Amino acid sequence: MTLAPAPLSGGSPGADVATATGSRAAFRVLRLGFAALLLALAVLLVLPPLLGYPRFEVSGGVLTVRSITTHRILSAQTPVQTVTLPPLSKTIGTAGGQRCTGRFRDAPGRIYELYTDCSSRVLLFSPSGRRPIAITPDDPQALLGALRSGENATFRLPAPGIPLNSWLTALPLLIVAVLSLWPWPSLRYRLTPGALEIRRRLGVDRLPYSGLKVRRARNPLGTRLIGTGMPGYHTGLYSLAGDPVMAVATSSRAPGLLLTSGETTYYLTPADVGALMTELERRGATLQGE
Repeated sequence: MTLAPAPLSGGSPGADVATATGSRAAFRVLRLGFAALLLALAVLLVLPPLLGYPRFEVSGGVLTVRSITTHRILSAQTPVQTVTLPPLSKTIGTAGGQRCTGRFRDAPGRIYELYTDCSSRVLLFSPSGRRPIAITPDDPQALLGALRSGENATFRLPAPGIPLNSWLTALPLLIVAVLSLWPWPSLRYRLTPGALEIRRRLGVDRLPYSGLKVRRARNPLGTRLIGTGMPGYHTGLYSLAGDPVMAVATSSRAPGLLLTSGETTYYLTPADVGALMTELERRGATLQGE
């Protein structure tokens, strides 16, 4: 065990004790991935309308339907009609906040591509050999006129800007993403001149060397009864082979050390159990049978 001397408050010397490596490092990667996923979902809710997608560009007798990820090209000869769509269910894409883009399916199983404000009244283009494409430009008749005459024009959805529903959905996602990246509490063991200090989120326990009984734990940390159990941070009352112990551990599986001070038995997970036992004995603690 390596003890790193460091000044305590008041100038007294002390030494930190390395803790066992828990599963926090691997879990940190999962947290980062989870936060990135939530952030991406939040961005996808607000970025397309912020950039003006979907939009409908007419140029030289060709209509280009653009979303943030795809575009579809339709000629002036493509059959088109104004229709009321049947009830649809989303297959892939986004739906809500007056933005419906992606593939949708009706009850019989017919697939439509939607670039709409989620209303059922649409311009439905039926290109040969492809899925029908439904759009809801802000001025349908002007779009059809520009397409037939070869004019250049750009049309958007009837409700520009970012819908309130998108903000209301994106904001909780952003909050959860930030919370998932919030620094988690940590544990620290510290040897001071008169006692072993155990530091956790809610305070510090001091275990005086005089009267301290130390032994190896024969079993891993058991069921949590009251307290906190998360990767790299296990505190509170746990069951150990049927007996209650006060856990202050970085891992529920690493070799543990049991320290009895007064009426309370603590379960610790130092990086080097044997070295800490030797150091505690040198400072006045009593070692018990293995």
